[in-house]
Amino acid sequence: MEAQKLMKRKRNNTVEVSFEEDPTISEFNFQGPFLASFHGIPPPQNVEFNTYQSSNGRKLMIAGENSEVTFASKEYEADQVSEYMIAIYDKTTNIVTFRPAPVIDIAPIPKRLKLESNETKIQDDYLVAKTALDKEFGSKKMRSRILSKERGKIAASQVQEIDKIVSNIEETYKAIPTEEDIKIINEGNRPIPPHNINAVKAADVYKLDDIVSPMEFEAISVQQILRAKTDSKRLELLPFKSNFINDRLLPSLGTKEVNKKRIKMLLYINYLMAFRSAREHLNERDVMLEKLKNPPDIILKNLYERYTETSFLKTGGKQRSKMTSKCEDKLLCYMFALCLILEVFRVDPEKLIEDLTITPKKAFSIFRTLGCKVEGASKQEREALGLNASQARHMKRAVLTIPLVFPEPPKKRFNKQNKQ
Repeated sequence: MEAQKLMKRKRNNTVEVSFEEDPTISEFNFQGPFLASFHGIPPPQNVEFNTYQSSNGRKLMIAGENSEVTFASKEYEADQVSEYMIAIYDKTTNIVTFRPAPVIDIAPIPKRLKLESNETKIQDDYLVAKTALDKEFGSKKMRSRILSKERGKIAASQVQEIDKIVSNIEETYKAIPTEEDIKIINEGNRPIPPHNINAVKAADVYKLDDIVSPMEFEAISVQQILRAKTDSKRLELLPFKSNFINDRLLPSLGTKEVNKKRIKMLLYINYLMAFRSAREHLNERDVMLEKLKNPPDIILKNLYERYTETSFLKTGGKQRSKMTSKCEDKLLCYMFALCLILEVFRVDPEKLIEDLTITPKKAFSIFRTLGCKVEGASKQEREALGLNASQARHMKRAVLTIPLVFPEPPKKRFNKQNKQ
């Protein structure tokens, strides 16, 4: 009975909300709303902000003040601001309206600094006027003293400039990151899967669950491929034609006991290849589904979340997906990490290079980013292929080595013009 009452109460508290686009807003609106960034210095509650528009109607600025401080932004044009969407909820109609909102940087300016500047100017003006009178009407001794002072005098403006330079140097020095800070920043900027930097064996560096979530891995079906009667039928089920996958999938299907985990890993690598290949159709979901041969919903959803960036059109707020170069590098890193796990941490990248139409330099750069070293073919590999050392000298392997070492980020180079 109590449970029924609780269920009824929950149903009564349910609110139906509808969403709509504000038809009056088609582009950036100088009247707001705005999102303000105060860089860690929140304004007092008694500061009221106003927007100011230039006479030609193309620029705006935001400012507000109280008795102690003035907050002001620089002048912005409509195409200079970051585009965001905010949701405005009307309780009376249960309607959520989306409107574009730019982000405006606002900086505080203490009024005390302005007052000090004005007082200093008044004192300087008085001294200049007095010195001019003494030069013109003062005694010979007074004029001689003034000239002597001027010869050894450093102008107040010069002292202020020196103070500013010293202050700027001190602030710049404080802002310089330490080696530890740089290491942390570089670690976070690498487009690689989560990893164990202290791993004592290669198998502990990258985990399958960090590359493909357990829910995704469970959703990958191998039944159709297992039921297919011929190799050609099996390969037709793959969304992307890949010699790297074919050379490993078909032998795996021909064993007495099929390793389904290995087959699922190969299928997921193939999904990654197909997703990258079809990136021109990211905003056509129906086309993407067809290109990837109708993968499970969770697979496609997470491919978008991991390997694309989302933006919103200014008009209508429509969502757009894009695979940037950084996103593509991340996809390749995750794909190659999966290949390392699949190949027991020693990969021959030749077929991958052909399948993905990338240069060997690019491929080995990705493997090095993952912590691999590039080595020649081993004696066992040469013998399996019937090659001697001379014949196999161009064969390269990407090998995940322990202790894990990542390449240092490239240092900036300056030409002679920059040094001048």
